[in-house]
This record gives sequence, structure tokens and C-alpha cells, in this order.
Amino acid sequence: MLFESIAALAAVAVAVQAAPASGTWSTLDGSTGSLCIHSILLPDNQLMCIERPHTKPYPWINTNTNGVTATVIKMDTEKGQISFKPAPIKYNAFCAGHSQGADGIIHVIGGDHSASSTLMDASKNWPMQNKTDAGTFLFDGVSKIRTFDPKTNTWDESKDMTSGRWYPTVVTMGDGALFIASGSLTNLDFGNLANTNNPTYEYYPQRYQPAIRSQILDWAFPHSLYPVAFQLPQGKLFMMVSNRTMMIDPSKDPGPAGQENNYDEVASVPSMNHQPWIYPHTPTSFLLPLRESDNWKATVVICGGTLNTTKDASPDCISITPEVPNAKWVPLPNMPNGRLMPDATILPDGSILLTNGAGWGQAGGNAGDCEFASAPVFPTDLYDPSTNSWTTVGTSTIPRLYHSGALLLQDGSVITTGSEMQNYLDFWGTPEAKGVGIEMVNPKRGVKQNCYPTVSDDEPLGVGCTDPYEYRIELFKPAYLNGAARPAISAAGLEGSKWTYGSTVGVQLSASGAAAASISLMRYTTTTHSTNTDQRMIVPTLLFGNATYVVFKIPPNGNIAPPGNYHLFIMSKDGIPSTAVRVLLGDGAVTAVSVPTSGSTAPVATTAGASGKSGASAGSTLGMSLVALIGLGAMLII
Repeated sequence: MLFESIAALAAVAVAVQAAPASGTWSTLDGSTGSLCIHSILLPDNQLMCIERPHTKPYPWINTNTNGVTATVIKMDTEKGQISFKPAPIKYNAFCAGHSQGADGIIHVIGGDHSASSTLMDASKNWPMQNKTDAGTFLFDGVSKIRTFDPKTNTWDESKDMTSGRWYPTVVTMGDGALFIASGSLTNLDFGNLANTNNPTYEYYPQRYQPAIRSQILDWAFPHSLYPVAFQLPQGKLFMMVSNRTMMIDPSKDPGPAGQENNYDEVASVPSMNHQPWIYPHTPTSFLLPLRESDNWKATVVICGGTLNTTKDASPDCISITPEVPNAKWVPLPNMPNGRLMPDATILPDGSILLTNGAGWGQAGGNAGDCEFASAPVFPTDLYDPSTNSWTTVGTSTIPRLYHSGALLLQDGSVITTGSEMQNYLDFWGTPEAKGVGIEMVNPKRGVKQNCYPTVSDDEPLGVGCTDPYEYRIELFKPAYLNGAARPAISAAGLEGSKWTYGSTVGVQLSASGAAAASISLMRYTTTTHSTNTDQRMIVPTLLFGNATYVVFKIPPNGNIAPPGNYHLFIMSKDGIPSTAVRVLLGDGAVTAVSVPTSGSTAPVATTAGASGKSGASAGSTLGMSLVALIGLGAMLII
């Protein structure tokens, strides 16, 4: 009751401030080729998208790719154009989990069974006899560990997990290993839940037991799919399932099965008018920026989902700082717009952009099954942690319902992708319609009844029906890209450089750009189903900065900044970002440049007498004087 009272106050006690300038939306010219159910950022302004095999009543072959379910898209945001090329996968990756690895390699874990495993799958009636040779048939991928190398555009699908996982969460840990949690053994079957539950997690490479059974995952099923999980700065793993929260120590053997002595349970979310904070009542989650000036304190925020009483999308946001003593969930101000299936994108100025989602219902369904959710949310909302307040900063134009995504690009813009419910008007009639769903007298038929064939697998679509698949990318340029002077990195030789933990680095800037005031390191991200465990903003203390040169120190270990590719943004005093340069953070010999007291002295690298190691304790201090401080920086679900 106390929590709900505080939450009610938080909903109205929003700091009064001048509204920031709005950003602008535009649609890029071209197609992603495959539907971006899984959106994965790659170097050189590229995006990988992975879809599920198309099923009846829609054509089996995706004519964009001749049936290939993965593509790599090249984006030119200045010209407003995209183009794609196929990146074929052999093993079905639909509803996999994924993360960026320590060396920039992409890991795609789990997925779905073979493409002919469901009644609605048209592949079994496809006219070619030898589907494998045709390259359009996908093998069982539910237990697969896949890696994609962006340098060679090649897949390795040779490894397997201990069991199948559909809807798993994957986290790259501080030492570069993977934490793989939950999922089900197959698509959810509510008549056979006992045989689909997989209440375990595992590590890759394997450590301790092949798979570790979790009592909390067991308790929560089926509300345990795509659990919220993050690497924490002090070394433990945060995981939230339904409304229960735990911190797992990956350095500790969990002991015999069923005893689990490697975790601490943190406070559960108090009772609210809210469905479980997990699929199919899907919210989104993110870490607030981690700042050296705040000793790398990590706060987890979860926003959106579905209300308990009405099935309307929830405007609620809650947060917890799990590594402090007696951590509790606390309410944040409500979002301006309730969102089911939202996507959160951390911007380099430290604010968080909320896009996508529906205003009613729940996640789930085959492509085109629009009865589960309705009322796409078009307003674009921005959360400012420094003022604990929300503003609406734009309006998108493309509906982003089930199977959508959002990612930050190197110029500081944000893209939205995906959605395979673009025929929602065929069912609902108007964008605002909601509240009927499967309780309709004629479920799965909707307004245009000929567009929802259900009598038999062979019943064709009627005339005038909408394709459910969205292949367009929409681009949002925040107000900080409105033409104001930006810092400019002199990128010669810097793109793709490796920086080791604990090193002190210097970066040359162009004198024609704005002077530097702070640094934002933004990890490359992968996202699906409103889940993005890669997303993280690191704000190191600026040791020196002027119009032509900055010096700062890389975090001491990978628990704070998990290894992999990062955007390096230089921020002006007005919160305007440079165009980012890609750098790789990881282990190696510690190096240091001198910290100038004035001017723009060129960096002089020296090798320190220690190694920057990922996964070490986060308690290290810099031992240097500061020159400048950081700025603000139960239905069938398929």
C-alpha cells in the first residue's frame, strides 16, 4: 500500500521545467530485406536483422531474400538510404537471445525448432522437393550457439547448449563469458507446461554444472521468458523474473542441484496494479548511466507493460539500485504515455528515449495475429534522470507493435525497426481501438473478416488485405542534432582502436568543433522483444579537456564496462555530441598518456606495470587530480 501511495505521488510530482526542443522523424529510403525481429548493431553503420520464417496464410518465401531470414543492412543516414545483403542462417534463430561479445563478435543463442514444426508453416507445402539445397529451409535451432563475425560476414553454427532455449536472455559478463538464462524448451504450450519449462541458466564457456537450476525461474514459469538481466559493476549478475529480484555471483559454484548457494534475493516489486513485469506483459529495462563521479553506481529501471485490471498499457516506471545495502524498488514518475512492448534507448547526453509499443493488450501471436495488442503508441517520450522528469519530444509515423526494436547510431540518432502486425487496421479498424481482443464474438476475424482465414490452413487471404511485415527503418534525430556546433574527433587511426581497462587515453579533436566538456562511452547493442542487455553508458571523469584534446581514464574492469565495441562520443558543455568513433574495450597491458596542464599537448603512451583485467573488483581509484568534472550527462502465446 505504501508503494502504491508513493507511486501515485510520483505520477504527479514531476519537476516543472521548460520543455526541450522536439526532435525530428524521417523514414529512410529502402528495405531491410528481412523483418527486424532481432536488431543487432554492427560496425560501419551496419545493422543485422533476423526474422522468423514466414507462415501461412502469407507466402512462405520472403521475396526480398528468396527465403533467407537474416540480412545485413548498410545505413546512410545523411542520404536517408539503406540497402541490404543476405547473411544466411541454417538453424532457426527466431526468438533467440543475443549479445555482443568481447571482441565484437555477435552471439545469437537458442531460437526455434525447424521451420516445418508448426501447423501453420507453409514450408511443408512448398513446391520444391529439396528445401535444404534451395537454402530456404531452417533446421532446429532451439539449442544452438551461433556466432557472427562482422569482419567476414560469416556464421559459425557448430556449437550447442545443454538444452533448448526459446526466449532466453543473454548477457556478456565482465570477463567476456556469456550468462544464458531461462527460455522454454519449445514454444509455449499451456496444455503441457511441465514439459516446456527450462528453469535453468548456464555459462558459455561452461563452468560448474552444465545447467544450473534456479528456484526463482522454476517458481515464475511461464512468466520467466526473456528475464531482465545485467552485469553489475561489483561483479554480480542482476536478474529480475516476474516481480522477484536476485543477484547471482558468477564466480561462485552454485553447489548441488536445488541448493543454489551462489545468489542473494533482493527485494521484490511491491504489489501494484500491474501484470508480472515480463513477457507477455512486456516492459522494457535499462541501466541509468554509470558515472565515475558516482563510483559507478548502477540503477536498474523498468518501464511499461500491462495494467492488471484493464489490459491497458502501463505508464509505470520503477527502479532499484541493487548493490546498495537494503536495496528497494522505488517508483519513478509515470511515462507520459503507457506502453506495452516499449523500447528504451540511452542517448549520449544521458537521457533515455522511449519509443514503440502498443496501448493495450499483451505480446504474442503469429505474424499478422493482431488480436493480442492494439493502439500503437506514436508519441516519443524522453526521460531526464537529472531532473527525474519526462517530456514528449516528437511523434513517429510507423506503427511498431510486436517484434520491434530501437538502436542508437554513431551520429547520435536513433532508429526504430520491425513489427509484424502492420495489418492491425484490418482487424481493429481504427488506430485507437482497444479492449475487445480475443473476447470478440468472432475472434481472429476482426473488421476485415476475409483477412483472417482460420477455417483451414489452405484458406487464402482475401482481397485488399495488408502485409503484416514492416521492412522500413524510421530515424529520429534528437534536438541536440538541430545544427548547433558539435565537438569533432580527429579520427585518423582511432576508429577500431583497442583501449585496455585502467588505461589513461588521449583523443585529439578538431579545433573547428565545440570544446569538450564530458565523455560518453556507449556500448554497441543488440535488441529483441524490448530486451537489450548490451546497452550501457559509461561516463569517465574528464582529466583534461579543451577544444583540441581530451584525456580520461578507461574503467578499471569489465564489470563496469563489459568488453566489446563502444561508441566514443565527446560532449560539449551544451550537451551536444560529436559523431562517435568506434573503440574496443578489453583486457591488455595498461597504458597511460600524460595529462597536460594547458594547451593541447600530444599524447605520450607508456606501459604501466599492471594489466587491465576484465571482471576485477570495481573499487579502484584513479589517483590523479581532476581537471574537469563530468556534466549531466492465460491465452495461447506463440
